[in-house]
Amino acid sequence: MMKSINKGLIFAVLLATVSSVWPASPQEDLKKSVTAVLKILDSKKTKKEKRILITEIYNANFDLEKLGSNTLKSDFKNLTPEQKSEFSQKFGKFVLEFYLDKLDKYDRNKIEFVGEEIKGTRATVMTLLEYQGKMAKVNYSMAPKEDRWLVYDFEVEGVRLSSTYRSQFVKVLKEKGFEGLMSELNKLLAKYKK
Repeated sequence: MMKSINKGLIFAVLLATVSSVWPASPQEDLKKSVTAVLKILDSKKTKKEKRILITEIYNANFDLEKLGSNTLKSDFKNLTPEQKSEFSQKFGKFVLEFYLDKLDKYDRNKIEFVGEEIKGTRATVMTLLEYQGKMAKVNYSMAPKEDRWLVYDFEVEGVRLSSTYRSQFVKVLKEKGFEGLMSELNKLLAKYKK
């Protein structure tokens, strides 16, 4: 289950994508970025400095609009372009803040890259992450955008990030409209305000 995994470590791998030019292998790109994130986590920088650097990597290497679309599925199509952008940015910010909050839990856990599967313009990179002496399966969904592969979703032990929030968000959207959904996201984000 997602809660049983070291979330700081998941975030380190989540952030990972692409520092090289498409059509490099998604797995190779993921490895390069994971290395960069792990160097930040292992550095003697302050927590604030680490947050800033990791935020830059996240913003450059995560496809927030595709995450938004994947989360709301068909309901995403009914939003205006402005609403799509607003939802995607706010949900993406929540995902970032959730994982940044777990940075202190990172403990140099072992990461294994198991392989990749590419189907057309979509790829899945399979990894194993060590947590409490066991290896947990974490798969990253990636797609090319412009000249690189971007992460747009991930799953831990079969539980997908987008699916975790889909029913909650779709219910709010149907009952309270778009403004209600934004209000719900603001409540989630408020938990991480310092």
